[in-house]
Parts: sequence; C-alpha cells; structure tokens
Amino acid sequence: MNKNELFATKLPVGLKEKVDEVCELLGMRKNFFVEEAIREKLEDLLDAHDLRQAIKDASGFQSWESVKKGAR
Repeated sequence: MNKNELFATKLPVGLKEKVDEVCELLGMRKNFFVEEAIREKLEDLLDAHDLRQAIKDASGFQSWESVKKGAR
C-alpha cells in the first residue's frame, strides 16, 4: 500500500490553467500528471548531475574555467 503525503505549492495562474486544460483534454487526474512530471524532472536532473560528475572525473579533462585561467 502506497502512503501519500500532501504537497502544496503555488503556481502562476497561466500554468495552473494550462495543467487544468491538458488534464481535462486528456482525461488525466491532476495528481497523476503532477506526480509523473516531478518524477521525470528529478530523473533528468540526476542524469545531468551524473554526467557532469563523470566528465569532471574523466582523466585529462579540464573545465573551461581552468583553461581560461591558464590562458591569462
């Protein structure tokens, strides 16, 4: 059994209206829509973080900031 916790936030009026419109058009529950959107965004953010970390850890890689500092 899944336990749920209340999560409330404020949205700009236009965004809230768009969510309402899309959910009604597609016959989706807003809770499902928001939960899936958050899950996807979390996954994207963690993937991007992992990629940046892998690039940083790669041998021979120098960040653009360190290259610019060395050129001065």
